[in-house]
Amino acid sequence: MRSLKYVLALVLLLVGLASEVSSASVLVRGIGSEPESFDPHKAVGTSASVITYDLFEGLVTVDARGEVAPGAAESWTTNADRSVYTFKLRPGLKWSDGTALTAEDFVYSMRRLLMPQTAARYASFLYLIKGARAYNTGRGTAETVAVRAPNPTTVIFELEAPGPQFLEILTGVAAVAVPQHAIEKHGREWTRPGNLISNGAYQLTAYSPNTFIKAKRNPYFHSLNQVKVSEVTYVPLEDDNASLKRFQSGELDVTQRFPPAQLDRLRKAKSPALRVSPGRGSTMLALNTKRVPFDDPRVRKALALALDRDVLTQRILRGTAEPAYSLVPTSISNYQSEIPDWSKKPLTARQQEAKALLAQAGYEPGKPLKFTMQYYTESKTRTLAVAMVSMWRAVGVNCELINKDLGAIISSVQSLNYEVSLYAWYSSFDDPGTFLDLLMTKERRSITGYSNSDYDAAVRAANRQADPASRSKSLAAAETILMRDMPVIPLFFAEGQKLVGPRVEGWIENSRGANLTRYLALKGS
Repeated sequence: MRSLKYVLALVLLLVGLASEVSSASVLVRGIGSEPESFDPHKAVGTSASVITYDLFEGLVTVDARGEVAPGAAESWTTNADRSVYTFKLRPGLKWSDGTALTAEDFVYSMRRLLMPQTAARYASFLYLIKGARAYNTGRGTAETVAVRAPNPTTVIFELEAPGPQFLEILTGVAAVAVPQHAIEKHGREWTRPGNLISNGAYQLTAYSPNTFIKAKRNPYFHSLNQVKVSEVTYVPLEDDNASLKRFQSGELDVTQRFPPAQLDRLRKAKSPALRVSPGRGSTMLALNTKRVPFDDPRVRKALALALDRDVLTQRILRGTAEPAYSLVPTSISNYQSEIPDWSKKPLTARQQEAKALLAQAGYEPGKPLKFTMQYYTESKTRTLAVAMVSMWRAVGVNCELINKDLGAIISSVQSLNYEVSLYAWYSSFDDPGTFLDLLMTKERRSITGYSNSDYDAAVRAANRQADPASRSKSLAAAETILMRDMPVIPLFFAEGQKLVGPRVEGWIENSRGANLTRYLALKGS
């Protein structure tokens, strides 16, 4: 019996040690809102991007510094005016189930992303490709989309016009390869653990809604010997306080959510956990221009004039965001927005101008402007929304707040089923067109119903220019038209803020906000 007890005790000790060793090699990432889907063509939001970058890979990807890098393609070439791109795949590529991955998989993936039935939010990013717009809007066929595979290791794209930004666009999370064989076999169930086949550094192993998502190293990944973290667990947490507590207790190695009020303490303490980088996100108010009174530019401008962005960014966001008077963030490379003259006026002068515009539109103290504004569930966004309601009240405007989850916000904005909505757009690539395309007429990602033929023509003309500098200058001119009409009210450009624990090595801050798990390591594992 003593021997048996000794053996049992030894077994339990070894099991415990094995568990500790296992947990020591697992990276735990707090990701904010739970992704609505693991399908890269349907997933939206920064939380989904974290997972997609780990599970899937496109022809190009990003490196540890967030710069464009070879992905499934080992190299690429382009013609003189950058209207044709040819990619050469790495030899011997495989899916996570060991099935060969060929150039035809990328042809299938691009066409599926553009297929109208997919209803992909990011499909219009690929409108650069000949035939892509027509197919995505129901006026063409898959065969007319100019992406082809002349052999198993070559993918060729023909563009509608010179595309100096095309490589950046291909780093987007939607431009990855998806497995035709798994999708055709499992249908809508293809994204479940056990069914989901991927080609990135990791493969999905387990999922418990609102609790965790787990993945482990993909044994068939082309650069497996460079992937140090063996397993990763993603923990969805919308509550900032809960996220901070779990990080402080050591349950999370990384989190992108914590209360803004804690920033001062973290800064004063010079906490090594606090990581800050310029963000490529634009937070704004979307105005439904298809509804009265937001079809009136005077009303839209009055609402913009009345907002004190310094209060929003300094007092509420603790200096972690830059006041915005343009749609395109200042972190976008080689681009300069025109800032409106009214932004330099004192708030009192702007309030008087706002009252005058409202009066011209028929709204006065006896007949105040009334509307509803929706915002997504988060303590920080509620504080921002309440502050804006107070600012509008100072010019005689009454606003009622409506709280919705992020998925409901996105759905209502896409369907134009709202009046005013707090909205944020984050770009995974370094290009101003990402933001300006949001307001193009009849695009699938249109968020306000805004339509201006001069604006559309200016953006399209800019996108036909082969020289990046000339294109950026022309896009800035288009943005000036947009900000004159004010279908959206820019609020701020937020910094990228995360807490990174002491176990994590290899973390490099970058404005893209892309820190792929494949580039990280854990001390002691």
